[in-house]
Amino acid sequence: MNFRTMTVKEAFSNPTVKQIILDNAPNLGKYPIALFNKKTCGEIFDLVVSKKLVPEDVAKKIEEAINAL
Repeated sequence: MNFRTMTVKEAFSNPTVKQIILDNAPNLGKYPIALFNKKTCGEIFDLVVSKKLVPEDVAKKIEEAINAL
């Protein structure tokens, strides 16, 4: 899987990927990220890192875990 090009809809419809995201960044569960279903995960994670909702090292950890699947 390529995390950066995966759409948010694809990510949240896959229970394994969704669990990896929520395990590492549980605060993302509070926001309606699923509404951005046509955006790529790369775009959304760049946004949440720039808004300091998720630290950059945690975002990289999530990306590496999902790319390893």
